[in-house]
Amino acid sequence: MAFLSLEKGSIVSADRSKLELKRSSIVIFTAVTLVLCGLYLHLSWNRYEDIVSSEAVMLAESLESLLHPEHIVELSGTDQDLDKPEYITIKHTLMRLLENENPVRFAYLMAERDGKIIFLLDSEPPDSPDYSPPGQIYEEADDLSWEPFKSGKTVLTAASTDRWGTWISVLVPVKDQASENVIAVFGIDYSAQDWNLRLWRRMVPDFIIVLFFLLIVFALLRVLNQRSFLKKLSEKLALEEALYHSIFDQAPIGIAVLRDKSFVFHPELENMNINPKFEQILARKSSDFENIKWTDITYPDDLQADLDQFVKFQRGEIKGYSIEKRFLKPDGSSVWTNMRISPLSGIPHMNDMHLCLIEDISAHKQVELTLKESERSKSVLLSHLPGMAYRCKNDREWTMQYVSDGCLNLTGYQAKSLLSNKDISYNEIITPKYREPLRKEWEVVLAQKRLFRYEYEIETADGNHKWVLEMGQGIFNEHGEVDALEGIVLDISDKKKVEDQLKYFSEHDVWTGLYNRRRLYDVFRADQESGNARNAALVGVSLSSIHLLSLRYGFQYTQELIKSAAAALHQQCSDNYQLFYTYENRFTFYVRSYNDKKELLTFCETIATSLEFILSAERIGASISVMEIGVSKNLDIEQLLKNILVASDKGLDTTGSDIGISFFNDEIHKQILREEKISRELIQIAAGNNVERLFMQYQPILDLKSKRIAGFEALVRLNSKTMGLIAPAEFITIAEKTKLIIPLGNLIILQVLNFLNRLKEEGYNSTSIAINISVIQLLRDDFIKNLLQMTNEKHINTNSVILEITESVFASSFIEVNKILAKLKELGFLIAIDDFGTEYSSLSRERELNINCIKIDKYFVDKLLEVDPERSITSDIISMGHKLGHFVIAEGVETEMQLQYLKDHGCDKVQGYLIGKPLDEDAALALIRQIAYTNTDGLR
Repeated sequence: MAFLSLEKGSIVSADRSKLELKRSSIVIFTAVTLVLCGLYLHLSWNRYEDIVSSEAVMLAESLESLLHPEHIVELSGTDQDLDKPEYITIKHTLMRLLENENPVRFAYLMAERDGKIIFLLDSEPPDSPDYSPPGQIYEEADDLSWEPFKSGKTVLTAASTDRWGTWISVLVPVKDQASENVIAVFGIDYSAQDWNLRLWRRMVPDFIIVLFFLLIVFALLRVLNQRSFLKKLSEKLALEEALYHSIFDQAPIGIAVLRDKSFVFHPELENMNINPKFEQILARKSSDFENIKWTDITYPDDLQADLDQFVKFQRGEIKGYSIEKRFLKPDGSSVWTNMRISPLSGIPHMNDMHLCLIEDISAHKQVELTLKESERSKSVLLSHLPGMAYRCKNDREWTMQYVSDGCLNLTGYQAKSLLSNKDISYNEIITPKYREPLRKEWEVVLAQKRLFRYEYEIETADGNHKWVLEMGQGIFNEHGEVDALEGIVLDISDKKKVEDQLKYFSEHDVWTGLYNRRRLYDVFRADQESGNARNAALVGVSLSSIHLLSLRYGFQYTQELIKSAAAALHQQCSDNYQLFYTYENRFTFYVRSYNDKKELLTFCETIATSLEFILSAERIGASISVMEIGVSKNLDIEQLLKNILVASDKGLDTTGSDIGISFFNDEIHKQILREEKISRELIQIAAGNNVERLFMQYQPILDLKSKRIAGFEALVRLNSKTMGLIAPAEFITIAEKTKLIIPLGNLIILQVLNFLNRLKEEGYNSTSIAINISVIQLLRDDFIKNLLQMTNEKHINTNSVILEITESVFASSFIEVNKILAKLKELGFLIAIDDFGTEYSSLSRERELNINCIKIDKYFVDKLLEVDPERSITSDIISMGHKLGHFVIAEGVETEMQLQYLKDHGCDKVQGYLIGKPLDEDAALALIRQIAYTNTDGLR
């Protein structure tokens, strides 16, 4: 006996050691599992944060590509921007951005002025409390706000708080395409709260995965623990009497011991609390009953009747009762039983316990109820999916065994139509090009026994296409064979639509719908690397003169005309002729694998014909230029486009209102290089360097009545460092094209005003000087303000300044120009129409012009030498000018006969080589002195 006791004690001690070791292992395993889950969630968070950040940066950079740097350069950051078409265009673009469904809350353009960051414009309407007017200083600017200006790189900021709230911003530098200098920064703001909410939403699947993983792990631990426990119990049961076990285990009814509403697991009962039949009927193991009450597994509809009887039983009003009721199984189904409740007697200290005896009474009914309950549970769960759940065979047709009701909304087919391929198989719904890739992806996933995830396109019952995301897994039997596939198919069409829109905006011009310059770069580089095209060429189409219509009819009118031209040009596209909208009012065809130059010429004639129908009614010209480039890996597409652009403009200048066709050659290349040199020198002068190279000469104007010099016409000259004197017609055209005419025009006006002061010092107070004003400068909102400021600073009487406007200006925008001239006249400036009679010449509106003088073009003066003076209309022009209240100046007078004719017909003033050539300031002063003292009256 002592030996048996010692052995028993050793066994108990060993069991305790094993139990402690087991508990330690469980604790360690649990800790490791939790750490791994936490690490997984942390990595998921970082990954989604990277994805959201990348999407935000990609969106910002895609939107920045829609902005034209040449428009942004025109913004000064003042209230005067509000009326500019460039400001209005960009403003509308940003406001439309926020009208779309996207997480962007605010978009804006910023620039650096005087060491501070200011807003050029934003996406808020003017009546919004968050609206930032042009020029508003960004007071909250920090080092990160300056980073895009300094580095020229896109910056994603952390969450920061300013006067408008807490934001996460993406700042994209906008660079000048020629100099690559940062001219502005485009920014979009995301609400920090929305940003984090998007991250949390993305984390939901990962939290669910972790939750289910933990549930599986802990369920496994639970099962292992219970298994160990059951093993121990089984060893104890082996010591019990075989007869007692046979009766309890082999009883044809389920037996369980309960205390109140709980199942009993009393040590003294050992393994005699729930018999196998009870477990079999309720489809639960003994361990499953430890943490549940019988009320938890009673079918709700049967619970109240059972509780009524049980209360009476507890009060002692009845000794026991029988009832037909349903129990719930773990899978949610129910089982009908005949249950008998009776006291448990004969065991000391257990009088509060009772027996529960159950008998399965309706196996057939149970099967029906199980199927019904299973369908109800699935429908509740799956009704909230934005798609459908399925179970199918792993065959060629994906034969469906189960399909949720979401099938109708997703595919347009009833769920029953797909079951067993009744009306259509799921494989037929998949777009043909995705069927085989989908099959191959499943084969790879099943071979590796991992989760399936794939995006593809389906065709719905009404013929529409949808993008879906399928997530699923294989169901394997005990032999490792695939029994079925289970998963869900979700509708992601909206997500795909956003992705396609972003891709579209990055490659297309929004207004015309054509591919943009960025797309051309990509196609061209791809051909360079692959060598697919045998030879290549660029065909440029310039409609730059269309800007004249903008002044006359407005920006929207010309945009519609551009759209019509784009549609006409697009009809000429083919596999080898691709069309791109590369610059404002300019198109480029990229031609690949053409045969010869004749083919290119024929193509150009075709597109000229298609454009002529649109442009002839508007009386504007176009130019088509061709550059044969071949295919080489060393070509610079940016330079090629620049060459074709200049060549197109050259063709437009020479063809007038016709549509000219020209091929790029060495002469044009030399002209391009010359223009670049002149442009660089003009930039230097505009910046205040080498200003002396831009100088003035003055051609005298003779008053025919007083025979004195009444004034001068100021003529600008450019003395290039490398090219010598350059004709005004050449460098002024370049200055107007590059908008340098504005700062250069101010320099010219200042030089003229300085000369006027010299005339005043000499006593010639009544002498005036005429200055030619470019329409680009005249139409600026600040022109009058700047002009008046300069005359005031120089103490110049405004009636000493004659502003000469070319006649063609009125043809493009009569009303707007005439309003400006009216204001200038009110301020005392004299207004003259230069080159009168060669351009506008509308007698019906001449009376309405706010001018003081007309200058007869040299053409009419030269005609006096070619035709009978009596038949010349020059005298009629003089008479008409006087009748309209204007004084008249004749240009280009070179002979005494011309001078005499003009005197005889009452012309007021003349200028030309007969009177004097353009002179430097000193020579002009000497001439005015000479003529003043040679007059008979001797008066100045």
